[in-house]
Amino acid sequence: MIYTFLSLLFLAGCSLTVKAPQKTTQPLKVAWAKNLDPSYETGNLPIGTGAPRIFQDMVYMGSISGVMSAYDLESGRVMWQSDDKTPLGGPVEFFGDNVVYGGLSGRLFVRHALTGKLKYAIDLSAPIESAPVFQNDHLIVYLRGHQIVNLDAETGKVLWAYKRAVPVVTTLQRTTRPLIMGSKVIVGFADGFIGALSLEEGLLLWETKIVDQSKFIDVDLNPVILSGLIITGSPSGELKAINPDNGAVARSFGVSVMSHPLIRGEQMIVGTNDGEVLIMGADGSILKRVQVSDQPVSAVAWWKETLIAASFDGYLRAIDPLTMKIVQEFPLGYNYSSIFSDLVVHEEFLAIYSSRNRLYVFR
Repeated sequence: MIYTFLSLLFLAGCSLTVKAPQKTTQPLKVAWAKNLDPSYETGNLPIGTGAPRIFQDMVYMGSISGVMSAYDLESGRVMWQSDDKTPLGGPVEFFGDNVVYGGLSGRLFVRHALTGKLKYAIDLSAPIESAPVFQNDHLIVYLRGHQIVNLDAETGKVLWAYKRAVPVVTTLQRTTRPLIMGSKVIVGFADGFIGALSLEEGLLLWETKIVDQSKFIDVDLNPVILSGLIITGSPSGELKAINPDNGAVARSFGVSVMSHPLIRGEQMIVGTNDGEVLIMGADGSILKRVQVSDQPVSAVAWWKETLIAASFDGYLRAIDPLTMKIVQEFPLGYNYSSIFSDLVVHEEFLAIYSSRNRLYVFR
């Protein structure tokens, strides 16, 4: 725990001294780590863009070499592995007792989460690089090539597919994790638009262009909800607040970010392209800020009452959210290692996957 609370012993006739809680100054302590870097030739450096997930005291991580592994959360011991023979670039999702994930071959796998036994697999024709989303027996999968597929989660039957014509040649080719709001699927596209699809039919209900640059305009920040509005954007444009009913832009936050926005109550935490970590109000006001790097901040998390930020200079940094001072710097092992997906928090554990294919679990 970040704070240690002293028990108060109420004893008759004894004086009582109460000490203030003390913040742990070094919260980033590695419990275990795995090197998942595949063999490669000089000049062909494999870059990891995935992220771990934690479920029922197990850590799930797919590798570029095509192996899905389930590790014991406490010890890092391998519980099961499956060689799926396709690079696994996106995080997993869970429904019931199942774990679901996809590979760059376009094949989607559904396995029993505790045993790894295959429930079914289906070919979806395009690389899967982001986590599927489960909602009300639906699996929403965002494919490269600007395609979204809705599956029946139990059977893998395709219910509908949406393919978007994107005329822009130069894109980042990342895919955002869709957000399901009631009967709508909110998703960002590589042409600078955000849109809403109907969950049941896959019809485009509305679309709004929110980036006006000429290249790298992908709307690939995971959409989140703050004060009833959708918050998303592109690293090439400003963060925007969108009305979920009609797609109208309600507010621009005046900052460009690469990290997925983190919502805490009525506040939002982001890492900027300029290397700052900001705590912002729902109205766009900047409540607190700290410069953590001269490189962009790629991911942020709230863990043990501490802000954790990853930046492109190869460091994780722990920040005291009260003073906004950096209390610890943890090197990821290599210059310009980074985190291209999520920092994953589960109770007292923090799990990350670096671009150099190192899996770390902190406790």
